[in-house]
Amino acid sequence: MIYKWTLPEYVANKEIAAYDDQLSPNRFLFMQGRKLQTGELNAKPIFNIKVSREQIQKYDCIPGNIRAPIVNKKIVDVLSTIAPGDVQFIDIEVRCKDGVLSNYKMLNVTSLIKGIDHDRSIYTKMKNADAILRFKYLTYKSGCMGSHKLARDEEYEPNLLATEEIKAAFEKENITGIWFVRPEDFYRPLTPQDVIDYNSDN
Repeated sequence: MIYKWTLPEYVANKEIAAYDDQLSPNRFLFMQGRKLQTGELNAKPIFNIKVSREQIQKYDCIPGNIRAPIVNKKIVDVLSTIAPGDVQFIDIEVRCKDGVLSNYKMLNVTSLIKGIDHDRSIYTKMKNADAILRFKYLTYKSGCMGSHKLARDEEYEPNLLATEEIKAAFEKENITGIWFVRPEDFYRPLTPQDVIDYNSDN
C-alpha cells in the first residue's frame, strides 16, 4: 500500500517552519527526486520558526512549508536502515525565536516513480502546460513503487510517497510530526457529510 507523507492534520501555523528563500538554495532542487551534489548547494538551507527550541523539538519531523521534510536523528537512523538508496540528508539551520537548532536535517528523497492510475484519478491540468495542477481524487497503480521505500511522484513532484514498511517502522518508533495517509483518503470527492461538518465548525 502507498501512503502520502504530509503534515499532521492539526498543527499550529506558528509551528510551521518557513523556508528562507533569500538565504537558502532554490527550494525546487529538493523536489527533483535525485541525489544532489555538493556543488549544487550554494548555501545551507535555513528555516525560520516562531516558537522556542524546546517547543518545536516535540516533533521528530518539524512541519515545514516546503515538501522536503525536516527530520531528527531518530528518523535519520530509521530511514538509513530501511531505505538507504532512497534518501539523502542535508545539513540545515532551524532558527527559532530563542536560538538555532542544528540537530535536524533536511530529507532529500532521491527516487522518482511514475504510477498514477489516470483512469481512476481525477485532476485538473495547468492551462499553459501539460502538468497536473491539483487533484480531486488520486490513486496509484499496484506495485508502482518497485523496490523503492520512499519516492517522489514523477508526474506531481510535491507528492512524497512511502510504503507500508516505512509507515509501520515510524509507528513502532512513535515518530511525531508526520501524517501518513492513503492518497485515496487525502484526495477524495467532497461528500455531503463534509459540508455538514464544515458548517458545524464555522
